[in-house]
Amino acid sequence: MPGESNEWTVAGLYTYPVKSCQGVALQSSTVTATGLQYDRLWMLVDARSGRFVTQRQHPRLALIQVSINEKHGVLELNAPGMSALQVALHPTDLGAQVPVRVWYDTVMGRRCSADADAWVTQFVGKPTHLLYKDPDCPRLVSRYVPEKCAPQAGFADVFPLHVTTSPSLADVNSRVPSKLTHTHFRPNIVLSHPCALPYEEERWTRIEIGRDAWSLFITSRTPRCSMPNVDLEVGKMREDKEPMTSMRTFRCVDPGSPSFVCFGMQAAPQSTGHTVWVGDSVVVREYGEHSLTEPL
Repeated sequence: MPGESNEWTVAGLYTYPVKSCQGVALQSSTVTATGLQYDRLWMLVDARSGRFVTQRQHPRLALIQVSINEKHGVLELNAPGMSALQVALHPTDLGAQVPVRVWYDTVMGRRCSADADAWVTQFVGKPTHLLYKDPDCPRLVSRYVPEKCAPQAGFADVFPLHVTTSPSLADVNSRVPSKLTHTHFRPNIVLSHPCALPYEEERWTRIEIGRDAWSLFITSRTPRCSMPNVDLEVGKMREDKEPMTSMRTFRCVDPGSPSFVCFGMQAAPQSTGHTVWVGDSVVVREYGEHSLTEPL
């Protein structure tokens, strides 16, 4: 499109194996049916209410470090004052099936183990389960989906992938009291360009990535909750409610939902099995308008 930057670069890749806990920076990742490999396949759930637990209610989840040991097939969780918890990276001996509500979807999970439940219960301070996304119960995404795409999701809020760009983050940082990193917005794919304008990504509908030129559909803006207000160093909500207070003055931009603060773009791959690398080239192939006329 005239006046917009067509060629970008993958500057960062992140997977978040446990929803609302720390992410893992990657140099490469396989694109699976539910997003980058291992992304949000585990989640904490309130044992009493059955509701998923996030940094919105428990900002201390930001202190849980997650590491992936593929050689030994282990996902490890570490947190202040806690011994390490290890769970199977590719679990086969799964516990009871547990239905859990993730926003507008009922998603089926499986309890990992009694030890895992005890660990997350101790850290959260109330009865909590650690669930693994039930591999036998696909969660299909139906809203804002292109005809050529049939995306699934794990325990992500909606879409399997989330994209942010460095020019847009730089613009936000020029307008908020304290500097932010991409991790405050929990993207899977970060794109950079040396001279692009902020928010160009909000006009994209399809991009192609890497030598395979695999297609990623850009489906909608990402409405933000209060999680960017979490001070990631201490695991507490900022008392000044920043950056969301400042962002409300300039990022309520979606024509269908003008009250939502938006940053980043939801996305879904046309196909799976590709490998995405930091440094991959990205070409914008199709443009269009986005409007959140119904909830994600």
